[in-house]
Amino acid sequence: MKQNILTHLKDALPDDVVTYQVSIYTVALEAWRRGLRVKFFNSSRGSKYPSQAYRYSISDGKNEYHFATARGSKTTKEAIEVVIYKSKCYEQLRKANVPIPEGDTFSFTEISIDEMIAYGISIGFPLVVKPVDGGGGQGVVTHIKDVNTLKESILFIKNELKKDKVIIEKYFTGFDYRFFVIEDRVIGVTKSYPSYIIGDGKSNIRELCKIMNRKIKANITTRARTIVIDDDLISCLEEQGLSLTSIPKNKERIFVRRHGKHLNLRLNVDCTDEIDPKFKEYAVKALNAIDGLPYGSVDMIINEETNEGVINELNTRGEIMMHIFPMEGAARDVPKAIVDYYFPNTKRKTDSLYFEFKPIKDMFLAGLADEILIPPLPEDTLYEQKIDIRGANLKGFYLNGIYKRAARIRLMGTIELIENKKITMRLVGAKSNLEKYNKYLNKFTTRTAEIKSIDVSDYHIQQDPQIINLKLTEKKTIIETLK
Repeated sequence: MKQNILTHLKDALPDDVVTYQVSIYTVALEAWRRGLRVKFFNSSRGSKYPSQAYRYSISDGKNEYHFATARGSKTTKEAIEVVIYKSKCYEQLRKANVPIPEGDTFSFTEISIDEMIAYGISIGFPLVVKPVDGGGGQGVVTHIKDVNTLKESILFIKNELKKDKVIIEKYFTGFDYRFFVIEDRVIGVTKSYPSYIIGDGKSNIRELCKIMNRKIKANITTRARTIVIDDDLISCLEEQGLSLTSIPKNKERIFVRRHGKHLNLRLNVDCTDEIDPKFKEYAVKALNAIDGLPYGSVDMIINEETNEGVINELNTRGEIMMHIFPMEGAARDVPKAIVDYYFPNTKRKTDSLYFEFKPIKDMFLAGLADEILIPPLPEDTLYEQKIDIRGANLKGFYLNGIYKRAARIRLMGTIELIENKKITMRLVGAKSNLEKYNKYLNKFTTRTAEIKSIDVSDYHIQQDPQIINLKLTEKKTIIETLK
């Protein structure tokens, strides 16, 4: 069974990198681990839009490319505009003979609401209504079965979202798939499921929701998508002849949300190897129908009973987290494929080093920096060593002194003070620098510090994930904590 986590990313992402930030961080990390220069820009301070909040560039010293999310600067502005405006995108897909849903685009200044409704009735329910631009599913209403819902959906786009145009199209029955395509290659395919649980033959649905929530919370891309037991969930189960006390069969998948609803709670399963090759051909054809779009996401609805599908959307931003951390199935190394595309003659030099992201976000939000350059990847072979210092009065000048010296000679790792009586260190750096530091520790003291012993482990080549900073922490006693 293929792993649903890339080994070189295991324990190598900071805790604060979540949801859409995964797409940003993993591409930047892949480039940095190849020895490329990575610089972040404070282009839109505190923006609520992911592609604007954190922009960055990657350079090999000769060529520099700028990125928003995982979209690089080889994607043209013209391509972005075509994809954003769904009606323009559909026009290009239609010309390329790519299957798209039956439907049309209407302008609120040219066509009346009644005429729009009449068109919807003419192509037949169920229907989908969505704005011509935007993303994230905002304003998209699927599986519309009656005139009242159709009218409400159209008016919401006009009055609440303040859009000039609306798309009305025939609802295509099937599951949502996302293909990530680079030029003529499909790198990954995921299938989006409504919230679900999987039976074990023993637990009831209420218990299985708790089990599934633990898995959802453990996946950094889905932490906010936990299953909440509410009236809608209970109603969904009742439609299937089930209740919270029902016990599904072993490995039986039960959907606890209706298809087409709660789009922001969907869970993704990798199916790159299982998908019919003809749908990969559709995806490649769709991407190449847009001039100036070298890679991106192609969203497709596939009816698994008829084995037919339609392209319903393209995405240039490169939100790739569902391919890197699927709930089920194999993880796909999309960041590698993207950096390969821009810098084909480079390779990853390390699988274990990574950098912090929170300080970058904090400094940008506070307005303390316009640009932040990530320190270059260390060139030396890195070694690890553990050091324990025991004594008394170690806090203050002594602790600060050994911390500053370690930082000055570019050591990484942690230095922790425990109850002012012990300092434990896990240090990573060039072997020559660790040797220098050992000599320094044997000589350094202060008037107040009392050193009883210094225990040093042997050097060994660093292999475990290591963040490129030197962290100083203090473990307090219970009494100190209460104070």
